[in-house]
Amino acid sequence: MTTNQGNTKNEATTLAEASRAGRALRRPAALTAVLAALYALAGVIAGLSGGPFPVGDGDPYSMALLYKAPNALLGWGLTALAGIAALLATLAAVTANRDRSVPGLRVAVTAIAAVMGLTALVLVGDARLLSVLGYIPVIIAKVAYDPQIQQAIPRLLDPAQLNLVVLAVGAAQWAALAVAVNRRARNACAKCGRSERTVDGPFSAQAAARWGRSAVAVAVFVPLVYAVTRICWAFGIPLGVEPTLLDGMQGQGMDTSALGLGGMAVLGSVLTLGLVQRWGEVFPRWIPRAGGKRVPIGLAVVPAAFVAMAIIPASVTMLMMAGLPSEGTIPGFSLTNWAPLGPTFLWPLWGVALGAATLAYWLRRRGACATCHRVG
Repeated sequence: MTTNQGNTKNEATTLAEASRAGRALRRPAALTAVLAALYALAGVIAGLSGGPFPVGDGDPYSMALLYKAPNALLGWGLTALAGIAALLATLAAVTANRDRSVPGLRVAVTAIAAVMGLTALVLVGDARLLSVLGYIPVIIAKVAYDPQIQQAIPRLLDPAQLNLVVLAVGAAQWAALAVAVNRRARNACAKCGRSERTVDGPFSAQAAARWGRSAVAVAVFVPLVYAVTRICWAFGIPLGVEPTLLDGMQGQGMDTSALGLGGMAVLGSVLTLGLVQRWGEVFPRWIPRAGGKRVPIGLAVVPAAFVAMAIIPASVTMLMMAGLPSEGTIPGFSLTNWAPLGPTFLWPLWGVALGAATLAYWLRRRGACATCHRVG
């Protein structure tokens, strides 16, 4: 009798865990399907309207590697890819509650997630998102009196810029779905991803504390290299540029922009350092009302993850620019003018390092799971 009761209890626990796992997979799958379907619908409407798709204008800074591709080809290609993504995500949502998912679904979802992420962040993403973040202090300082800044403000919300944001959100959503599918396939906890085999693995809190420090060191160093060059320009020091080129930038008021960009890079490095510092977990005492309280994990993870995602396409764009002829105030890469593009060669490393540092911070601080009660 006792044995039967024990078996019944174990079966009930297993069913409850399977139900939680199904719900944890179904939610991101359903959301991904809806977002992908809406994007595909918007693409069809844009295509049938006869107007251009909001996917760049032929400028090397737009659409990165595919900036020379025909607008219609890019637009319809993204629309078709979104339709395929919607169908696959729907399949994942429908089969979420089954004990065994459709054979190959884990591989298929992971593969399509990689394709979507590659397409959104590398092939059709570009430097504009990171550029907007970097120019925030310049915009604030000069918007009241600078006509060029005033004219540029509406472009921050134009369809092409909003399309980049949507693509970034879609890539993040596909990553979330791939994680949920992976957890389901591994019989890991649907909420935290831990299993008996991973508690002491490389993604444990103890391991993340070790490799996270190395990731932070890289993510702090790279933007400082960029910052040094821009701040030197702002003070008239031709570091890595010919003096005549620096004179031209100063004549166009770009020294102020350089100071703003350098300042934002320094700020980014300081904030990244917080991912391994005490003040990154507990607000300093001098901060009104928040002093002494724990820093919400999302307050650090969400912006850091977004910046890491913005760095990846920006790095591809700048690497591509190095091989193009000089355009305007941006010269092609050379030994005498290495600073305009040279520091950006390290940006791929910066993006990966910041992403890893953010992951390590989350793994370190997430604590015990409320569902499986595992720690570490």
